[in-house]
Amino acid sequence: LGCMIMILGGCSNRNKMDDFIPTPTPSPTPIVDENDLPEGTAGATDTPLDELDLSTVETTPKYVKMDKFGSTLNVRATPSTDGDVIGSLVHREKVDVIEIKDGWAAFVNDNRIKYVKAEYLVDDKPDFLDPPTATPTPIPTPEPTPTPAPTAKPTKAPTPVPEEKPPVKPDNSEEPEAPEETKEPEAAAEE
Repeated sequence: LGCMIMILGGCSNRNKMDDFIPTPTPSPTPIVDENDLPEGTAGATDTPLDELDLSTVETTPKYVKMDKFGSTLNVRATPSTDGDVIGSLVHREKVDVIEIKDGWAAFVNDNRIKYVKAEYLVDDKPDFLDPPTATPTPIPTPEPTPTPAPTAKPTKAPTPVPEEKPPVKPDNSEEPEAPEETKEPEAAAEE
């Protein structure tokens, strides 16, 4: 029974369409680069930038696009390289641009108008930049020092050990003769 009431209650939407009033969505005013306009044509804004109500000014989102990992874009107080650097932006950072004039983009930040070189801004958020690959510093290979060839140390010749030779006889014979056994004279038997 509860399901049937919900189904029947959901079918009576005739007054809802009569009460619906669409809310218009404001579209951003396109940024006009004065360098692209024919001569004599007014720029994107007729009011000087310093007189604009920054809370109601229409802006167009742009993104910082740098070429080198870690680079930053200088933000200046005036649209000139001589203008004071008052900050910096990084790759992929979003800015709300009011106008581009003479190569400089005016944008709103912290309720102030600031300037950057327009060549570093793009419509779509750019891809991340790859960090540089570290190249190891080559370690020099020491040149080998030639090793001197070993020289033979002089060695002392062993002192010869004299051989034992039998004494030489006066008759120049080499071997001494063995002594003969001598017999003791026998005593004569006493008879």
